[in-house]
Amino acid sequence: MFVNRKIKFFESLDVQTRRNFLKVAAMAGVSSSVLFSNPNKSLAADKETDAKIMNVALGLEHQAIAAYHAGANTKLLSGPVLVLAVKFLNDHKRHRDKLAEDIKKFGGKPVHELPNYDVAAIAKGVGVEELKAEADIIRLAARLEEQATKAYLGIVASFESVEIVKQTAQIAADEATHTAILKAALNEFADSKSYL
Repeated sequence: MFVNRKIKFFESLDVQTRRNFLKVAAMAGVSSSVLFSNPNKSLAADKETDAKIMNVALGLEHQAIAAYHAGANTKLLSGPVLVLAVKFLNDHKRHRDKLAEDIKKFGGKPVHELPNYDVAAIAKGVGVEELKAEADIIRLAARLEEQATKAYLGIVASFESVEIVKQTAQIAADEATHTAILKAALNEFADSKSYL
C-alpha cells in the first residue's frame, strides 16, 4: 500500500507547471532590486563582484550534484523517486554549466568541483545522521535544496547585472520547486513511517 501511494505521488507531479509558477513568483519578487540598482558603480567592478557571488552559488551546485549522485549510487532510490532525482540532478548540472559560463564571461574563474565530496559529512551538517533508507536521501536532498533556495533568494538582490538577476531568479525557482516536491514526499513517508 505504501509503495503504491509513493509511486502515485511521484508520478502525479507536474514539475514543469510548478516550475513555471514559481519562476513567475520569483521574478516578481526581484523586480524591485532591478529597479533600484546603483547606476554610479563601474561596469568592471560590477562584473567582478557578480562573478564572486556566482562562484559561491556554483559551490552549492557542486555540492547538490554530489549529493544526488551519491543518492543514486547507493541504490536506495528506485522507481519514480530515482527518475525525479535524476531530473533534479540534471537541473543542477544545467545551473552549474550556466553559472560557470557566466563567471568566465564576467572575467572570473569558476570554482572547481572537488574530486570526492564527503556526502555523509554534508548530511550530518544539515542534520541527517544516516543515509540508510530512501527517506534519508530525500531528507538530505530536501534540506540542501531548502538551503540553496534561501541562498539564491538572499543573493539575487546583490547582483548588478539585470541578466544575472533574471538567471538567478530562475535558478531560485528551480530550487524552490525541488524543495516543495521533496518536502511533500517526506510527508508521504511520515504518514507511512510504519512501512519504512
